[in-house]
Amino acid sequence: MWRKLGWFALIWVLSVAALGLVAMALRAVIS
Repeated sequence: MWRKLGWFALIWVLSVAALGLVAMALRAVIS
């Protein structure tokens, strides 16, 4: 169970980081 939670947390952190990078890229393109 803990291993599954660890994978979920890892995927969540990576997805949040990816969204942040996409947002920064969009901001750079727009401005």
